[in-house]
Amino acid sequence: MNETRSRIIDAAAVLIAERGFKRTSIDDVIDRASLSGKSHFYHYFKSKDQLGLEVLSRQFEKFAERGLAILREPMIEPIERLNLFIDSLVALQTERGFRIGSPFGNLASEMADMHEGFRERLTLVFERWASQIQSLLWEARPFLVEDADTGRLARFIIATLEGALMMSKVSRDAEMLRGIAADLKRFVAMHMREGVST
Repeated sequence: MNETRSRIIDAAAVLIAERGFKRTSIDDVIDRASLSGKSHFYHYFKSKDQLGLEVLSRQFEKFAERGLAILREPMIEPIERLNLFIDSLVALQTERGFRIGSPFGNLASEMADMHEGFRERLTLVFERWASQIQSLLWEARPFLVEDADTGRLARFIIATLEGALMMSKVSRDAEMLRGIAADLKRFVAMHMREGVST
């Protein structure tokens, strides 16, 4: 990717995380990315909407590459991988002082009802995330109860994590976030066969 284009996307990602998409202007992005002016911006992006969609795609690529990498770690048992992933989200949110929340949840609450392109891209993001968790759960299938629905369970895990991140952004309560994470792990454990340790 072109270095300047990448710099614009990175600058916009920071601003959107801080202010939201609607409150981030093209001028803000130009200033943060140290561009010479609007013509410089429009050389790379046709509109603010196009930039926002690119930011969303880049954020998920980074999340898939770094955040979701633990889910694919072959040397760790599947459910332990899931627990480590949950712990990593809690730790990251705590380290950031609960200010950011989830970039996907933030954009969903701000844009899904207002912009079909964002709604469709966010749908794809959540589907790809659910698919990765479902793959992990399918790998753990021998240890799950017979009627466990891995698709529904994957979506429930994501919904719980997104809700927890949103609540902690408001409350800034680390204990609450850790409690929800512990409850989620217990809920997943309820889908394990008797005698299987997580």
